[in-house]
Amino acid sequence: MGMFSQNSGFVKFMTRAFDVLWLNFLWLVFSLPIITIGASTCAAFSVTLKMVDEEEGYVGRQFVKAFKENFKQGTLMWLITAPCVYACYLIWQIVIKAEEINFLVILGAIIFTALVIVFNIYTYPMIARYENTLKNIIKNSLGISLIYFWKTVLLVLLVGLEIAIICWNRYTLVAGLLIGPEFIIYTISGIAKRIFRKIEAGDSSNSGTINQ
Repeated sequence: MGMFSQNSGFVKFMTRAFDVLWLNFLWLVFSLPIITIGASTCAAFSVTLKMVDEEEGYVGRQFVKAFKENFKQGTLMWLITAPCVYACYLIWQIVIKAEEINFLVILGAIIFTALVIVFNIYTYPMIARYENTLKNIIKNSLGISLIYFWKTVLLVLLVGLEIAIICWNRYTLVAGLLIGPEFIIYTISGIAKRIFRKIEAGDSSNSGTINQ
């Protein structure tokens, strides 16, 4: 089969690359009012969770549909996430600008940042995948982070590495703006989807994780 045949690896790769670029563009545009970042992120997760198993269909249509469906919960979750992220930023500014290195302050900053990550990392994909109350979604996200601790650690390390690469210099920042958010969302989706499937299949050791 030729390089440009519909089922060739090259065509599949280019199709997926275009989908990621298009999805990232949609995420940026729908996030512009700032307050809608949560709903836009949920919509992106709705698509990438399907991308993991190549079930996504028309990216633009699915994104807009998911944006409307998850607008309320996504926006409410963002109103929780944004202050937490800003608090992390302020804490690390204190650490960076401190004249003396204070072990307790650094430890507190690390613990608080870890809690913010654990609190948020599964909530948006869960809003995108399940119909549930926001309270239960947050509770389930914390439960998954603890039960699947090492997978969560791996996920945090991967996302941290991606953010570090994006912030490496001004050139990577430009590239990161074009594709960075969706690569991060896709990375989270890849691990989250595997966890969700285990729970949905009735993982006997973790059967109570998803609370309705």
